[in-house]
Amino acid sequence: MSEYNIHAGFREQEAPGAALAQALWEELETAFGIGFTDNGTGFGPSFTWGDGDRWLTVWVPVIPDKDEPDHSHPARITANQTDTDAFAHQVFEALDATGRYSLFMIEDDWQLVRTNSDLARAQWDEAHGD
Repeated sequence: MSEYNIHAGFREQEAPGAALAQALWEELETAFGIGFTDNGTGFGPSFTWGDGDRWLTVWVPVIPDKDEPDHSHPARITANQTDTDAFAHQVFEALDATGRYSLFMIEDDWQLVRTNSDLARAQWDEAHGD
């Protein structure tokens, strides 16, 4: 089974990781009617949800690594469902529908699956080539 990671950042402004984490928490809970469990640490906000078949994990580092290609996409959302990528795409689409986030999704072997903005595409191409 593949793991799908969605990297997210606000489209318009840079905000503290805590603000991004709070926005993602609220929007994902509302979109999917779920309740997250807080797993935050000194390394940054983190929260999870799962129902046995699908699960979400969100982590936003306190200090993003500026050398990584996702430096303006500090939130990592891992969305999985047994034997399919459908749930990952539903999460991507729910966040994209808000118009607030620049997103890119990769498979566990760092294969680009999709992006939703020029910023995300440019960063991916800069770091990984076309």
